[in-house]
Amino acid sequence: MGNKSFYDLDYIIEINEQRLEQYINAQQKNTERFTTLFVIYSALCIFLVPIIQTLFLTKEQCHWSYYCSFYTFCILFIISIVNSVLLLSPEIREILLAPDVYYKNIKQFYETEGFPPAQADTIIKGSYIVELEGAVSKNRLQVHRKISFYKRAFHFAIISCIPYLHCIWMQISIEKKVILKKDSFNNLSSFTKTNHICGRENQNSKRSTITWSKR
Repeated sequence: MGNKSFYDLDYIIEINEQRLEQYINAQQKNTERFTTLFVIYSALCIFLVPIIQTLFLTKEQCHWSYYCSFYTFCILFIISIVNSVLLLSPEIREILLAPDVYYKNIKQFYETEGFPPAQADTIIKGSYIVELEGAVSKNRLQVHRKISFYKRAFHFAIISCIPYLHCIWMQISIEKKVILKKDSFNNLSSFTKTNHICGRENQNSKRSTITWSKR
């Protein structure tokens, strides 16, 4: 801080303006934060369509844990999406008065009232500091609220991966069973065709033997 003092109004104005700028820049980074969430959401949606098809659009009887995991995932995923929407939702920002209000209107008012320039300058700076502090306070609350939305969205998205991984495991198991059923059915049908062909060949050989014996 050096020789700067909090009794110096100019220094108070400076630190409040700097902090206000920091909060505004922090709010503009909400899009960058959502990029991380978007990557997670994209990964979670890869197997979502086949999972829904297996659970609700086929006649396959699924285990009860598959349904429980899917519904748990949906709840956590929706909570994360809602917080992401709140993260990106615009908020009303505190807009400061135009500078000429202070160095024209207010200064002229105190000059007409007979205040000395030094005293009028102190009063005007005090009014500007009050406005800055109000803007800093409101922007600070908005930044903390946006950060809390991001944290909740991120945490619920990560937690939803647990039931989602179980759904993927169940989906892979079901697909393996379907493949095994198809293979066994194909093997059985090929075995039946082979037996049928062998039976015909045996019958034909018997007929030819009987014909030769008659001759």
